Amino acid sequence: MCLEFRCFIFRGGIHDRDLWKSKNAKFFYGCSNASSKFASASSLNKAHNSASCLLHLYSPTPYAKTRTNPTWYLSIATSGGLNQQRTGIVDAVAVARILNATLVVPALDKNSFWKDSSDFSDIFDVDWFISYLANDVVIIKELPLRRGKTWIPNNVRVPRKCSEKYYINRFVPILNKKHAVRIPKFDYRLSSSLDTELQKLRCRVNYHALKFVDPILKIGKELVQRMRMKSKHYIALHLRFEPDMLAFSGCYYGGGDEERMAFGKIRKRWKTLHRSNPDKGRRQGRCPLTPEEVGLMLRALGYGNDVHIYVASGEIYGGGDTLAPLKELFPNFHTKDTLATAEELQSFSGFSARMAALDFIVCDESDVFVTNNNGNMAKILSGRRRYFGHKPTIRPNGKKLWRLFLGRDNMTWEEFSSQVNNFQRGFMGDPMEVKSGRGFHEYPSPCICSVSDAKEKLELGPQETRDGGNIQSEKEDDDQNVDDLVDMSELEQEEDLNESLMSEESELDEMLSD
Repeated sequence: MCLEFRCFIFRGGIHDRDLWKSKNAKFFYGCSNASSKFASASSLNKAHNSASCLLHLYSPTPYAKTRTNPTWYLSIATSGGLNQQRTGIVDAVAVARILNATLVVPALDKNSFWKDSSDFSDIFDVDWFISYLANDVVIIKELPLRRGKTWIPNNVRVPRKCSEKYYINRFVPILNKKHAVRIPKFDYRLSSSLDTELQKLRCRVNYHALKFVDPILKIGKELVQRMRMKSKHYIALHLRFEPDMLAFSGCYYGGGDEERMAFGKIRKRWKTLHRSNPDKGRRQGRCPLTPEEVGLMLRALGYGNDVHIYVASGEIYGGGDTLAPLKELFPNFHTKDTLATAEELQSFSGFSARMAALDFIVCDESDVFVTNNNGNMAKILSGRRRYFGHKPTIRPNGKKLWRLFLGRDNMTWEEFSSQVNNFQRGFMGDPMEVKSGRGFHEYPSPCICSVSDAKEKLELGPQETRDGGNIQSEKEDDDQNVDDLVDMSELEQEEDLNESLMSEESELDEMLSD
């Protein structure tokens, strides 16, 4: 019998769970309908006109009995890649509701790293977006003319993670005077801690109102169908192992001086970056796993070499040589380029957001989604998969796994597999796993409800407990949300404090990690 580490890999991992379903998922479901307290944007009482009354009526609450002010307009410009822009769109709707202003369909970012010229209507079904949210916020496609001329509103920048009160105090006087305002670089500009009704509005926008246009949906669904034709189940992996991502992370991957020089040159794009500390980044779990490490983790978790994997990624650092170990572990390796013809992808080429949308669809529909970073796509898809049935979503526990990978040649495969399974508890997308406090988009707890007898039926694992849980059942008027084991309010307060201290470097991190 072979005692070498790699000789054991092809036996598979040690596991005592269903590889393709999240335990207890059947007891939870997404719930984002507005309650009777959340007044319709089209059927509210007429607002007063005086500035003093406006400041009083537009208090930080979603229940203000005032009609959407027909002369107030909010315009925002998103920032970053597709998924970062998605967070901006979601928050823009919430801010428009807070201000009781008419929202202009958000402008997408055409000048950032990705240089994508797509408009909102090229990515999302704009008519569906407007009609679906009609009861929540009045949305128009463009500002009306002002005195027969194009209306160019004043730009007003805002800090990150602002509260409802901030928007009320800052923008109501401006809107009362100027009637229209534009917020540029609108990403993560609204706090994660909002009233439950506003959080549910965020969910309605993110999970229902934002629907891709038919050309994107058609090809995306075709890619999913082709994966299903190859296998009953498949894993989607957001590898995110491109040179820009690795350079920005400040991590080191064994390429010597050549790698250090190449990454150093890329890092010069961002003048505010701190000096890289690869060892510290690895210890903190900030370094993406290598393709081989991702493959070893999945094999240790019990996924065999017959499993089909869809990889969403750009240019891989090291090219084919870097991917070779992953392909050896999982020979059934697919990308959108291997599943679709060049002709099918022709209309998407040159548009990074449209190509990202295809990856989004295939990853969303996968039986298991694996993220190799803490970026925007990972957060958005993690939250979405929780909302629509808690489909397994694996996030590598980098803080624990890095030491394990360093010492893997000094242990048996059984020991390695057992440790991986132990370290990954709470990082598999299960309903009752401990939260990491990464924010609303990843953990949309106010929009997750439980069946009435969930608490009695839960099948808890050896390291799980009901203590501290807040499992609630649905009531007739207002769905009751479910919080996981860690107190979400404390986590969000801590997150907001951390966000308030963020530098430009952190904004770049959000942008690059889309």
